[in-house]
Amino acid sequence: MVLRCGIVGLPNAGKSMIFNALTSAGADTAAFPFSTVTPNVGLVPVPDDRLEEIHGYVETDRVVPAELQVVDIAGLPKGASRGEGMGNKFLGHIKECDALLHVARFFINGDLGEGYDVIDPVGDVEVVETELALADLETVERNIERIYRKANAGDKESVEQRDLFARVQTCLLEGGQARHLELTDRERVLMKPLFLLTAKKILYVANVPDYQMDDAGSKALEGLEAYASSQGSEVVILAGQFEAELTELSDEDRKIFLADAGRTEPGLVCLIQQAYHLLGLRTYFTAGKIEIRAWTFHDGDRGPAAAGVIHTDFEKKFIRAQIYGLEDIRQFKSEAAVKDAGKLRIEGKDYLMKDGDIVHFLIGT
Repeated sequence: MVLRCGIVGLPNAGKSMIFNALTSAGADTAAFPFSTVTPNVGLVPVPDDRLEEIHGYVETDRVVPAELQVVDIAGLPKGASRGEGMGNKFLGHIKECDALLHVARFFINGDLGEGYDVIDPVGDVEVVETELALADLETVERNIERIYRKANAGDKESVEQRDLFARVQTCLLEGGQARHLELTDRERVLMKPLFLLTAKKILYVANVPDYQMDDAGSKALEGLEAYASSQGSEVVILAGQFEAELTELSDEDRKIFLADAGRTEPGLVCLIQQAYHLLGLRTYFTAGKIEIRAWTFHDGDRGPAAAGVIHTDFEKKFIRAQIYGLEDIRQFKSEAAVKDAGKLRIEGKDYLMKDGDIVHFLIGT
């Protein structure tokens, strides 16, 4: 399972720079709007120290981390929902993403024209989110019109959709986002085909010029953090230029560069891990002679659904799972010793998977 995180923000917020740092893909960057006409796509490994720890106890040919797909989407200016700057096309790219990384600019560049000579991350974020809400409002109203006759004729599902879409419409008209609504499982199913932009989970990325911020930067960050909190979200601080330069260094030079900046690890590690958990994703591991691999599942998945991540047939033909934890192999030093100690558990179809489980699935023919 590879899920997509779309990088969004105003033009020239530093989205492509951050994409390059995340993926080392060399995506084009330019100091003018709409330089990313076609979205760049890259796969990003999810850092997880547990992989190497398991490798310390299990000999294997290779170690394979979980991955996220990251999509660099062109800047969304004011008026994007009305087609300004090819906005409709770019909004369509966002529909295909599972979650959003919203980049907010914390640097000044007067050469870019009006608006770039001040730092106003909350104002910038609100411009983009207003455009997303306006696009969603158009989608919802179009669908209300589509189901109107069926609902009035008493079609049960159409009545459910009409009432739900009316709630979403009211939320958007009042300045809210669709993700703020408290929905039942049934309502989530009904709303899913709309692919609403404001229903997606969001993580705000403060693109700062330097990790040592001045008073103005710190005050602006407090404002963005307060805004994110009001949206039920969080902020990750990232010095995009610093992180991009870091990816071009050797391992030894990278350590020195980080130490000089007073950091122990790249900010990208935190960003990737938070994006991963933003999607409600968790990790289980398979470990054997051929490979040790991290597999992604959704929090709340049971054994068969998690097995289906490896292959769809595994979910259908699931019999049971043999499971132990990292703490078990730490204590007993090998899988064989874990089994001899009676710590290898047999779990059935109702087992709720836990983050960090080390698993062997037994599959029928």
